[in-house]
Amino acid sequence: MFDSFGLNIRADGYVLCESKFYQALDILNLENTCSLVKGVNYLEGEIDSGIWAVSYLISMYAHKPESFTLFSCSVNNNELSLEELSHISCYMDNIYPLFDTDTTVYDMVCCGIKSNDLSIEADQVRELFMIDKERFNRPLSGVGNEVFKAMAAIGYCYNKKVFCFPWLSKKRFEGFHKHLTWLLDKLAELDMMVIVPIGR
Repeated sequence: MFDSFGLNIRADGYVLCESKFYQALDILNLENTCSLVKGVNYLEGEIDSGIWAVSYLISMYAHKPESFTLFSCSVNNNELSLEELSHISCYMDNIYPLFDTDTTVYDMVCCGIKSNDLSIEADQVRELFMIDKERFNRPLSGVGNEVFKAMAAIGYCYNKKVFCFPWLSKKRFEGFHKHLTWLLDKLAELDMMVIVPIGR
């Protein structure tokens, strides 16, 4: 289904994108085919330049269908449906259903390990994603700048392969310091696809 784990997205329509930081009505245009590869894909542009819509489409289409007005859409020339893609994708924001809970990161990791029959311990996941022990035992709302590392750890335990970030301004991106850049390198090292829409 994935051509060397690449994605080619062609879509035309409107997308109401949301995150804990921003909301924007973004536009998808057939003239701009988006080609994504395994590893980190930085998409640079304004909040409504179409880049956030791509990340949101991949990860949130099955969860918030009311946010999409699509006139046409194809993934890898229709070899893959948006529904299939959403099952292996993770939107890195609190509005993503997997993260909409007050459960601790530890408990969510344990649940993911158990439900997907993984041969790894929760503490090994914590060490893999370099999450502070104390923060690991807090809900996502209490982990501070390690929130993206915690979300990635949870997504990893639920067998997610595509990690889609919300649009971040350059200033907000830099505000997460090395926690975020370290995480992007780690996800690439784990052979994941990462989509990062970021302001110029």
